[in-house]
Formats: sequence, structure tokens, C-alpha cells
Amino acid sequence: MLRNSKFLFILALLVVLSYFVVADIRKECRKESKVSWAALRRFKSGNFEPEDPKLKCYLLCFMRKNGIVDQNAEVDVQRALRHLPRSMQDSSKKLLQKCKSFEGSDPCDKAYQMVKCYVKFHPEILQSVPFL
Repeated sequence: MLRNSKFLFILALLVVLSYFVVADIRKECRKESKVSWAALRRFKSGNFEPEDPKLKCYLLCFMRKNGIVDQNAEVDVQRALRHLPRSMQDSSKKLLQKCKSFEGSDPCDKAYQMVKCYVKFHPEILQSVPFL
């Protein structure tokens, strides 16, 4: 019984700590990219217009710091799948393969084009993943 209590405590602690790590990543990427709150809110609502270079670089930073893409915005599909809700993983594998082939004018634009492609088919991701 005591062993189970310790396990649950450690598990709860890890969940709380992971929340703060994601919050720190978001904060670091907002600071690094200088993206506005307005641009982030528009993005979260599914509005991709007007295209904002700072938002594009925020997305690259967010995905890079989560291990989803490298510095050149090349996607690691298996790592990307781990960040998605389990219910979306199967349907997302082929889509991520398709979306990772999108080109951009630079790494920030490439990250943005991939996200835009993915969200077109799975708009619910904007509510599932804490981008803000």
C-alpha cells in the first residue's frame, strides 16, 4: 500500500513538473520570437491570416524545443506522434509524412507550412496542444 502511495505521489509530481516545462518552453519561444499575444490568439482560433513571420518562428521554436523538428524544421514523425493525443496518433502518421514534405522560404516558414497543413485536416489539435 505504501509503495503504491509513493508511486502515485511521484507520478503526480512528474505531471506537475511537465506542465511547468511546457509553460517555460512557451515563454522562452514567445520571448525569442517576439510574437504578439494577438497573433497567438488568432492562430489558436484557426486564423492563419495574415501570415506573421514572428508566429512562424514561434512555431519553429516550440516544435524544436519539444524535439519535434530540428533546427532546419525537419520533422521527426515518431517524436511528433508522441506529442499528440493517443486518439489522433494513428490518423496522424500519414498526414505528418505528407505535411513534412512542404517546403518553405526558410526554417520558420517551413514549420508554419507544416502546421498549417496538419491543422487543415485536424483543426482540433489547436485545442489539444498548449501552444499559448
